[in-house]
Amino acid sequence: MATYSEIRALYGDSTLRNRVAVAIAIAANTVMRGDDNVAPFSQVAGAHELRLAWAKESLGHTEQWTGRFWEAMLAEANELTVGQITGAADSAIQTYVNEAVDLFSGVV
Repeated sequence: MATYSEIRALYGDSTLRNRVAVAIAIAANTVMRGDDNVAPFSQVAGAHELRLAWAKESLGHTEQWTGRFWEAMLAEANELTVGQITGAADSAIQTYVNEAVDLFSGVV
């Protein structure tokens, strides 16, 4: 398990942070295409409209959203080692971001 100090040091990992930024753009594009009614996106009534508003806002301001998702992802990964966090596959990052869209769009 990574220590809090190690997790905080990862805040400055620009390579991993940039991968999160790409995952946000991909999630936003998925929502804008209307493909967000499949897992891991929720099935809450009215969720698509909230996610669509988020997607339109985030594509123009991906960097502003990256910090929010990045910090939340690191907090979520608190039981992993630094190696597991930095070695995460793109698919794992994408799944995390997709699951967090509901939180940041106001669905939940």
